[in-house]
Amino acid sequence: MSISDKKIMEVANVCYANVAGQFAMFCNSKYRGSNFSWSKFATMMEEQSGTWMMIHGVRGHKEDINKQAAQFAREIAQRLVTRAEF
Repeated sequence: MSISDKKIMEVANVCYANVAGQFAMFCNSKYRGSNFSWSKFATMMEEQSGTWMMIHGVRGHKEDINKQAAQFAREIAQRLVTRAEF
């Protein structure tokens, strides 16, 4: 099953909003625990992406949407971490 362009944009917007919010929060060291590592950030975002789809009410074929969300979340997170100067 394929996802429409409109649905892909919806998934992308939810991912951008959530990954950017998490990135901004973790830039402040008081919100990072001792186990936090920027090298694990993309995986952490990818793992949370399915939950965001549910919370934001993204409807459609769950497996396809979650797969696309995981891809977007990882790509966005990797791009943000790569561009940051820590």
